[in-house]
This record gives sequence, C-alpha cells and structure tokens, in this order.
Amino acid sequence: MKIGIFIFYLLIFMQNSLTVQSEVSKDFVNCKHCFFQNTPPYLNGLTEQNSVQICQRHRSMLNRYFFAINYNSLHRIPYYSAYLIDSFDTGGKRHDSWLLEPQLADKGYSGNLVNDNNQPKYRDSQALDEDYKASGYDRGHLNPSFYHSETNVARMVTNSLTNVAPQVGDFNQRIWNKLERSLYNAMNDSCNFAGAKRYFITGVVPSSGTTIPNGRVNVPDYFWTAMCCDSSGANEPSKKMMGWSAAFIGGNINNSSIYVYTIEDFLNYSG
Repeated sequence: MKIGIFIFYLLIFMQNSLTVQSEVSKDFVNCKHCFFQNTPPYLNGLTEQNSVQICQRHRSMLNRYFFAINYNSLHRIPYYSAYLIDSFDTGGKRHDSWLLEPQLADKGYSGNLVNDNNQPKYRDSQALDEDYKASGYDRGHLNPSFYHSETNVARMVTNSLTNVAPQVGDFNQRIWNKLERSLYNAMNDSCNFAGAKRYFITGVVPSSGTTIPNGRVNVPDYFWTAMCCDSSGANEPSKKMMGWSAAFIGGNINNSSIYVYTIEDFLNYSG
C-alpha cells in the first residue's frame, strides 16, 4: 500500500517486533551493540560472499564503536549501516571531506581511515570520491551525519565512502531527506526517555547492472530504513510497553514515493 511519508506516526507504540579508525571485523564481533538484541539481520540475497563487515570507530575513542557497516566490495557500496541515536544534542560540526577504509584493500593496512586523495591502491576495493564527481548522483549517506550531532567526532565518522551509495539528487534532497528528518523527530518525540534505545538499519537494494558513468559503482534500485524504539530497558515501569518499530522503502528515482511496512512485512518483502 502506498502511504505518505508522515503516516508513520500512526505506527507509534507498536511493541518491539581527527583521525578516524575502523576495523574490518568478522561477524561484527566488536559492534554487535549497534543491532537490536545484538543480532545482525539476515536479508535474503543481500549478504553474500563479497560482503565485508566493518566496525567504525575513532582513534581518540578506541573503546567506542560508533556504527556497523556491511559493505560490498564488488558493487563498491554498503548493503547497510546499523546505528543508534545516542543523543539529541546538537554541538557537532558537519565535515565535508571524505574518507577511505584501508583494510578493505589489505587487512594488513592500518585501521585508520584516510582522506580520499584518489589513492590508486584503494580503488579496487571501494569507491573513491572521484567516482562521484560529475556522475550526476549524490553521495547518499546511509547513516545520516546529522543523526550524530552531539560531537564533531560522531559526525566525522559518518563521512566514510563506505557509508554512502549513489543516490538520485531529487530523491536524496527531497523525499528521503524529509523522511530522515521525520524519523529523527519521531524518535525525539516518542523514544526520548531514560533507558530507551533507538536502533536504525539503513540499506539499499543493489541494481542488476546500473552503475555511475565510469562503471565502477552500483546504483541501487531502492533505499530502505528500519527503525526500532526499544523500551524494554526503560527506567520507569510505565514506559516499558512504549516500544515501536517500522520500516520504509523508496525507489532511487526522481519523483519517488515512500512505502511503509511493519518490520515483519518488510522482512518478507526483502526476502
């Protein structure tokens, strides 16, 4: 069923259905906390042999993993990013530079993300900034930078090119941007209480062969996001049943629409 992007408010209270460093990490061993119940999803057809698990962190906070990425080195796009909204504070600054993941090219390389200077030794394993320039597509964040505005570091780590995929400009700047901001506000309005956890997984459905003009980077057919307000750890007993969840998907095209699902129906759809 086709539904406007703000209709998700009807679904609230559905109970739970700087130098940057990152790690290529088997089975997200160091960042399972980014997933609801510490369990990465199985999405039929999206996780395959070319996927690599990445735990994103910063050198100044080596004991903190900010979010998780399932990256496809063949398509050179992420399948999904998994993250939480930890705070609704707004002190961090936006970063305009883009970063690369050296360990995708060689696990013996440093785990420190490096600035993209069109370095050829990394180009076989991941997208470079030059792939996007003059491509006609936006660099579409899966884990949005503004969701992590509490510190400069929290925003910076979202600017890895492993966290973006080619997004049609009209789709990115209009309806998808409105959806991202609406979901952020929904969490702030109805899941901002002591003990609540705010989980997101945002991903793509790769196309069967559409690429940006140089042929290196897959252009997804769809972008999707699933969210969960986990109220099970609420400090106040009266709030423990206030959890909810929902999922959304939109075609990566001009004049796109957003479709809303329950989590159960979305998993059936994605499979």
